[in-house]
Amino acid sequence: MEKLPVYVKIARDITNKILQGEFKEGDLLKGRSLLASTYNVSPETIRKALNILEEQKIVENKHGVGCFVDSIAYAKQFKDSWDNVETISRNHEVLNNILDKIQNVHDELKEAIDDFVTNVRFQVGETIDFKKVTINNGCWLVNKTIGDVYFYNYTEATIVAVKNGEELIASPGPDYTFKEGDTVIFVCKDELTYPRVLSFVIKGIEE
Repeated sequence: MEKLPVYVKIARDITNKILQGEFKEGDLLKGRSLLASTYNVSPETIRKALNILEEQKIVENKHGVGCFVDSIAYAKQFKDSWDNVETISRNHEVLNNILDKIQNVHDELKEAIDDFVTNVRFQVGETIDFKKVTINNGCWLVNKTIGDVYFYNYTEATIVAVKNGEELIASPGPDYTFKEGDTVIFVCKDELTYPRVLSFVIKGIEE
């Protein structure tokens, strides 16, 4: 969260003291010098803090007399406003942390897939031939899941990833829903698999 200037912290502290009843409406606050001594800051810092409170209509500065507490209601409103900002900031931080975790999982999954492919290549001593097919506009697969259409059952192709724009979904499960523009990346069982996939995507299930 953003680090606040000292004078803002002092303005908030005085507001809290007003709300806690330490200062009541009409009470005269200590002079700048005494407040500066209390908070161990310069009188200029106190002036900035009081200016904030005056702008928020919490205190009224009467020249030649002093600074008086003017409104508890505005003090409550001021506190509510910064509480809301801090809540939003905390929520933003939580969301960023979640996004970071998702990205980390995505990276770990991609690395695991790469390792798997490398291990398989090493074991079988040959290069895996990845094929691709694109789900175009009007394709019957759009808005259907992999499981709904029994993709593997009809094609014997193993889907290893789906790419749409910059988004890459590795090892999509049966609940993944095909979208227009998806590029489906798959591994063939044999030389007939690729033609079966093309026919399946274009024509669907032939009765």
